[in-house]
Amino acid sequence: MLTKVIRWKPEFNHQDNQLFVERLCMHAWLNLRHFIDLTTDETDYGQLDSISQRVLEWVCARYSPKSNLFVQSIVLDSKIASPATIHKCLATLERTGFLSFEVDPEDARRRIVSPTAKASKTLDALGRRVAKWARQQRA
Repeated sequence: MLTKVIRWKPEFNHQDNQLFVERLCMHAWLNLRHFIDLTTDETDYGQLDSISQRVLEWVCARYSPKSNLFVQSIVLDSKIASPATIHKCLATLERTGFLSFEVDPEDARRRIVSPTAKASKTLDALGRRVAKWARQQRA
């Protein structure tokens, strides 16, 4: 991870101060990006392409055992990618064990989508790592 600390010097003029802020933000972004890459690469989540990751996150954020989530809803409402790409991602997520599908008993043309225990466990683990990292950044 990037550990270089940039210190603010009062003798900076406005232009130098602007450069300082830009570099500080860039370093913060690079540090965060490096952490995300390291963290995701250690899990099955890191083996997914970025669009499949976003689809999985979208599904998990909206899933409720009390109401069904359908493939059609994901394709129309997620606005992550084209319908063909969403379908491809859903197939990848099913194949990798992150999502499960079942036929809707009320309409056999529709499929109900549910995150698996693997998806919940993976995202929970990633969330714990992020929370730990955030605490370390404040210290």
